[in-house]
Amino acid sequence: MPAHRARLAASLIAASILGFDQMTKAIIVAILGPAQQESRIELAADWLTLEYAENRGAVFGLFQGLAQILAVTSIAVTIALLVHFLRTHRPPLWHTVAIGAIAGGAIGNLVDRLRLGYVVDFVSLGSWPNFNLADSAVTIGVLLLAWGWTRPTNATSSMIPG
Repeated sequence: MPAHRARLAASLIAASILGFDQMTKAIIVAILGPAQQESRIELAADWLTLEYAENRGAVFGLFQGLAQILAVTSIAVTIALLVHFLRTHRPPLWHTVAIGAIAGGAIGNLVDRLRLGYVVDFVSLGSWPNFNLADSAVTIGVLLLAWGWTRPTNATSSMIPG
C-alpha cells in the first residue's frame, strides 16, 4: 500500500476507534454511571456484563494510581510507533491496521485520563478485569504487530500457487 494511502487509512481507523470508544463510554456513563441507580447489566448471566468502572490504573486495572506516568508512557509509545510507521515506505495492510488501532485506542484512553483522571471501563467478561473498546483496539493492534513482525517476510509469496 502506498505510504499516503496507508497514512490516510491508519488515520481513519484511529479516528473511528476514538469516536466509537468515546461514544460507547458516554452511553455507559449515561446509563450505568455514578449518578445512575443501576451500575450493571447482565447480558449473558455472569459471563458477559456491562458494568461501569473507573480505572485509575493501566489496562485491565493494573498499576492503580499512576495515571500521570501512564499518560506520559502512552503518549511516548504512541509517538514512537507513529514515527516508525511514518518512516515505512510501503507499509503492509496489517501494519496500517495495527497502527490505526493502537493510536485510536491509546488516544481514547488518554482523553479519559486527561479529562476525568481515570478511564471508563465497562465490559466485564467472566473473571477477566473490566475493559473498554480502546483497550480492545490496543490489544488487537499489539497482537497484529507482533504477528506481522515475527512472520517470515516471504510468507505471503509462498502462499501463492505457482
